[in-house]
Amino acid sequence: MTTNGQEIFAHRGFSGRYPESTLASYRAAIAYAEEHDLELGLECDVHFSADDHLICLHDLDLDRTSDATGPAYAKTLEELRAVDFGSWFTADPTPDEKSVTTLVELLDMIAEARARGVRITLNLETKHPNPRGTEIEDRVAELLAGHGWTGADSPIRLITFFPEALVKMREVLPELRRTFLISELSSAGDGALPDGVRIVGPDLERVRRDPDWVGRMIEAGNQVHVWTVNTPEDVRFCLDLGVTGFTTDFPDVVAESLAELSAAR
Repeated sequence: MTTNGQEIFAHRGFSGRYPESTLASYRAAIAYAEEHDLELGLECDVHFSADDHLICLHDLDLDRTSDATGPAYAKTLEELRAVDFGSWFTADPTPDEKSVTTLVELLDMIAEARARGVRITLNLETKHPNPRGTEIEDRVAELLAGHGWTGADSPIRLITFFPEALVKMREVLPELRRTFLISELSSAGDGALPDGVRIVGPDLERVRRDPDWVGRMIEAGNQVHVWTVNTPEDVRFCLDLGVTGFTTDFPDVVAESLAELSAAR
């Protein structure tokens, strides 16, 4: 399956069909890419556990996506392993559907998949604000160095909403691509993004309110990668505007929609 140069990113894994950010969600996204010979980016958010592990979890607290409450960063990894991250999403979840994913585990999954020839990459979001600030970027750099993924050919792209984190990323991982995520279109001004950044990631609903904004960003020399794009109608809307990156809970829907639209043009 080809998408004619558009990039697809599986938002917290295959999160439309599996509990987000779990081992099951990421494994399902990799399996889909392998089955369909699709180049697919995974997406994750990372922050620290109490005992210094980087965990893949969007929220800083556990309340929304687990059977526990309180801040995730107050629990050790062993304690987080005992938390059920699946039952809020599906009845009788499997162990993989319950399990938090560490960044180490996710990077190992990606390395193993790429060794099999699966075209998997990763959009890695460092979560801010957090209690330990830009220590996250330092730890990410250490882990990526362990895989040899700090050069321009790295399968990792760094993404964040926080300009200060973009600066830190450039300091510790200068060769990696970076994306400036935004929830308000005004954050990107007239298209002058933070130094060295040429990809901007807006919220789909904001783009709907000002579709011409995408064209202005492209004219300023930037790529536009939109989140979260989940329906064929969303895909067509974004593609018509010139969007080249699609973050989605349903990578199958986006891949099939892009293939159908490409065949029809």
